[in-house]
Amino acid sequence: MVAGDEAADYVRNIKVHNAVRLRIKGRWRRGTAVLVPDDDAALRLTQLPSFNSAMVRALGTKPLTVRVDLE
Repeated sequence: MVAGDEAADYVRNIKVHNAVRLRIKGRWRRGTAVLVPDDDAALRLTQLPSFNSAMVRALGTKPLTVRVDLE
């Protein structure tokens, strides 16, 4: 997942408490969020569906990759 820059509130929240929940196909899943600042977020955007990457490009300023390891 490509997210916003490190100033974003949810990025600061992940740094403090990285337990997250994601809704996948209608089911809530628990996981651990990991910031991946060394990942090439621009390259990763080319691998996502075009609608998703267009929204990130339109709304984001400094993309940051967040990996979520599901339990």
